[in-house]
Amino acid sequence: MMIQPHSSTSTSPSPSLGKIAMLTGKAQRRTEQLREIDWSAGVLVPESVRPAVYVDMVSQLYWAERVALEVLERMRRELPEAEAGAFLATQVDDEARHAALYLEYLQRLGELAPRDPGLGEVFHAAMQWNGPAWGRVVALNVMMEHEALHQQKRRIATLPCPLFKQVNRQIADDESRHAAFGVLYLEHAVPRAEEGEKAEVMRWLGQLWGLWQQANRGRYQAEGEEVLRLDAEELAHRGRRVTATLASLGLGSQHAQHAQHAPAPAKM
Repeated sequence: MMIQPHSSTSTSPSPSLGKIAMLTGKAQRRTEQLREIDWSAGVLVPESVRPAVYVDMVSQLYWAERVALEVLERMRRELPEAEAGAFLATQVDDEARHAALYLEYLQRLGELAPRDPGLGEVFHAAMQWNGPAWGRVVALNVMMEHEALHQQKRRIATLPCPLFKQVNRQIADDESRHAAFGVLYLEHAVPRAEEGEKAEVMRWLGQLWGLWQQANRGRYQAEGEEVLRLDAEELAHRGRRVTATLASLGLGSQHAQHAQHAPAPAKM
């Protein structure tokens, strides 16, 4: 994919931007070395889960990848640094590949479920953000990529389908790199941001996290669906971990004091 890089607006060298450039090289090499998925492995639905529920779970992963592509296109236009633009080009390729993998898997299940309305609200809020451009990096590459990475590892460990494990292992490697970009970019952007901008971003993140919690409340509650469920205690724990990560990057509780839904600070 060929794109025109943005011009960097930084007035002084940024070590984080140099690390992002190195991460971009790693992403490009990773793409060249990808192993093919063995699609002959077949699909194995957990015995305790109804096929329609399993289809819904995989379908929401597919829709999340599609929305990530839309968000990334805005980020590529809005972030001014050439290094960020170059990395995001690799992430666009990754997310497009992830969507294709999930769709291929769903074709073997024979159905694609519609987007869940609650998750749709989260996606809509992510797309409608008109505050500081780096806020979208916090939402997608820190908050949601860390959340996605946790869920990928959980699915690899708990779901029985060998084919789905292959798909998620490949995707998890990419998500880890995307999350690393988010941390590096914030190391560059947050010290340059005004205090009011930080507060604005943290209020919005609190709203997003509240929508995410609401979207997961009540999903997969039937007997046997525990393997798919994200319970409130687990979400709260991960919210505290994300809050701790943001605090280490200079987005602390003083910026989130007006965000009623923001996860409480906690130690990693």
